Amino acid sequence: MNPAATGRILFWRGGSLWIGLAGQPAEPHSHHAVQITLPFPGGRVRFQGESRCWAEYTAALVVADHSHAFEARGQRVAQLFVDPESRDGRLLQQRHRSAGIVALSSPVLEMQVSGLATAYESRASDLELVGIARSVIASLAGGAAEPERSVGDARVSQAIALMRERLGGRVSLASVATAVHLSPDRFRHIFVQDTGVSFRSYLLWLRLECSLAAYVAGQTLTDAAYIGGFADSAHLSRTFKSMFGITPASVRPE
Repeated sequence: MNPAATGRILFWRGGSLWIGLAGQPAEPHSHHAVQITLPFPGGRVRFQGESRCWAEYTAALVVADHSHAFEARGQRVAQLFVDPESRDGRLLQQRHRSAGIVALSSPVLEMQVSGLATAYESRASDLELVGIARSVIASLAGGAAEPERSVGDARVSQAIALMRERLGGRVSLASVATAVHLSPDRFRHIFVQDTGVSFRSYLLWLRLECSLAAYVAGQTLTDAAYIGGFADSAHLSRTFKSMFGITPASVRPE
């Protein structure tokens, strides 16, 4: 299989950065994430929207659940995926919901993309790359970047620890709520209040992060799927493609 991407993939709560060399194009798909595509300085990418017409962009945003295809073969690109239920995701959706695919352009964004490209090419740390990526997202959303922080409510911290421990099996909101001595409705409320995303969205990010980390570390796709709590490799691949537009088997980590 020819790779769809070769590079580094980094996750944080409610988002991820995929940065490196683009390969095979992604066929038409939609995913429940806001996508921000930033070719390195001087580059351009192509998107095909619901009209089936291709258009070129120096930078673009795709709203959640919008069908699109993507092509940037042979170019270095930073792809940011933002959970639409996060704070920044909601702001981005509110600003661009009716647009589908949006061209992005500003002197500030150009400087940020240049900084991100320089950091990647100089083999910057994961923490530095994530910091720049989150600043880009916050800037586009119209806010300031929020630093990584520990969850405020101890019961939510306990719940997240339990979710991580149980990723290999079934994890339900009701069972986790019971474990931290809260009703499902109350737990749902404080979880969103503290994390900025829903229980289900957070769990999906954890599962994908866990499976992808295992796969990148050398596990087979089947074993990586089980580690993240997916039924099998096909289940992981379907979920992964629906979220990112490519299959995990087409990703080649550096």
